[in-house]
Amino acid sequence: MTDTTLLVTVDSLRYDHYQYMTATREFLGESHPATFATNTATPSCFQSIVGGIYPGEVGVDEDSNVGVAIDSPYKYGVSTNRFLSNRYGYDLGFDHFSAPSREDKGLKAKVAEHMTPQSTLFGIASRVWNVVQGVQQRVSSVDREYRPAADVIAEFLDATEGRDEWFGWLHFMEPHHPYNPDDGPVSRGEAQQITRRVLNGRASERDERLARELYKGEVEELDDRLARLWETIPDETRVLFVADHGELLGEFGEWGHHATMCPELLRLPLATRNIPIESEVLSLVDVPTLLLGEEYNHGSFERETAYAASNGNHAAMNRDHVATDEGVVTLDGDPAEDDDLMAAKEEYESRAERPVTKDELPHDDLEALGYL
Repeated sequence: MTDTTLLVTVDSLRYDHYQYMTATREFLGESHPATFATNTATPSCFQSIVGGIYPGEVGVDEDSNVGVAIDSPYKYGVSTNRFLSNRYGYDLGFDHFSAPSREDKGLKAKVAEHMTPQSTLFGIASRVWNVVQGVQQRVSSVDREYRPAADVIAEFLDATEGRDEWFGWLHFMEPHHPYNPDDGPVSRGEAQQITRRVLNGRASERDERLARELYKGEVEELDDRLARLWETIPDETRVLFVADHGELLGEFGEWGHHATMCPELLRLPLATRNIPIESEVLSLVDVPTLLLGEEYNHGSFERETAYAASNGNHAAMNRDHVATDEGVVTLDGDPAEDDDLMAAKEEYESRAERPVTKDELPHDDLEALGYL
């Protein structure tokens, strides 16, 4: 008899793209229809996913870490995002935790390693290197900027082979920008340049069309790699699969995240295996509650309203609608009316702790993830 639990988190995965994950849907079933993020960016969302709390300061500690709370003799985590690393406390409670570190430096980081990350010189060095990198990408082959899913899965399966009891957490960067799948319609270097142009508002119609195709390719590629994981773990493993936030693919004239509060960013794919879900509405703060089988911090088994805050904006969501400072829309983005939900949004706004903004995050980590 095995006792195994697996949390799988995916960066920047839109709810409407879960449909392209054929192997994952076959293993886990369809997504819960009304699961919502608590923020539009990874650093704050994972305070909710791991700690069951609404976001404030970045990172977690002993009192808010679900890795400590889950009772398992062997806890193994693999992260591919620098904001989910030892630097922010996410290794707490794990017997082994792999994550990108500040020591994982490319040439760009090495050039500026003696500069203060917030300094003017650091910014100049970064911009110069972006130009150099762009030239290199047009004339030569380049590597993926993040550790690929296949490597993460292979490491985890090797570590847990032969063990009957474990808790695992795997975080995948695909399909976070830059959108550059292995089998894309253009080379990886060109794909990264296209992504840069759409994120910077300098894209052509061709760029935008290709960027959407590349993003979908990242989703399908991740699903293909996850198939090995689903085929290998024990059938009775308790699995929870969820995105941290969505992604804008040109809606409102915007790309990426850290942006408009809207269903494309706030509505998430969440699916489980051997973990029952009864609530019609879920928030990221409910993830530890589902994993533990008991209410944890701000989590609930019977939620009617979910909340989000980002960049000074607030939102409230229920099974039918999303209320933001711009008004109320359906989960598909169509105009709607819901006075009770708007009132709930305003009440949350009056009491919510302010999450950190992008400008307050460490510049070296933002730089590594392509935000500067």
